[in-house]
Amino acid sequence: MSNSENEEKEVKECIKLLGLWVQKIPKKSEKSPDFLVKCDRYSYLVELKTKFDDPAIQTAFERDLSSGGVVEEIYSTGRQNAISKVISSACKQLIMGETEVDFKVVWLHAKGHHPDFQMYDFESTLYGHEVIVDRGKDDGFSGFCYHYSNSDFYNHRKVLDGAVVSTSDEMKLCLNVCSPRYYLFRESRFREVFEEGVLDPIELERNGDALIVDSDVDRRDEVAVMRYVVDKYNLKKAMKMPMQQISASVLVPDKGKI
Repeated sequence: MSNSENEEKEVKECIKLLGLWVQKIPKKSEKSPDFLVKCDRYSYLVELKTKFDDPAIQTAFERDLSSGGVVEEIYSTGRQNAISKVISSACKQLIMGETEVDFKVVWLHAKGHHPDFQMYDFESTLYGHEVIVDRGKDDGFSGFCYHYSNSDFYNHRKVLDGAVVSTSDEMKLCLNVCSPRYYLFRESRFREVFEEGVLDPIELERNGDALIVDSDVDRRDEVAVMRYVVDKYNLKKAMKMPMQQISASVLVPDKGKI
């Protein structure tokens, strides 16, 4: 069984465990989406995309790890062009689906040696979020600002209603607040079965836990974007905080072997 078949089987079982009816769509071409999901009165197309490590990076990591030292890795965060291309490919396949459905979802599955890093990158690419810190108010603010930069959810708002981001140990449903079907999707059974594992920027904003740039301000003009955020939320000393993902790995000897 190939890697893609293994991942499809794993995700199909996840969907079944959520209590949803799911069918693998027969492959008529590489353009066909992967799954048809039904629950209550709605139907959904789901396209699975699995992200593995770059083979060269994985080979170098394993080589350095086997040498016996500590392998340190530092990655920048933010929207990733490689992930954006994968999402664009998924959208093309969802559009090519021959079955009429109510909603379309991309499932991004992380299978690298740092799947939690990949999940963060999935969300960064989908939402174009950045960390904003403001120390000018009594209670201050520190958290994500969604759609601060270019975002794939906005770019594909006519197609994508949401995305599932997952590893082999966890999964989360991300709602596309830019979709014209957002409010319907938010009330659907598909969203309900994820219970607390749902990322909804509008709900986070309502609770004071996130910011949203819901404007057509040019995302290439970061000064204008920050001005919009400051004015909308009456921030005083706001700044964007660049983030990094850092890890250190070491190979632990098997104590059962001499």
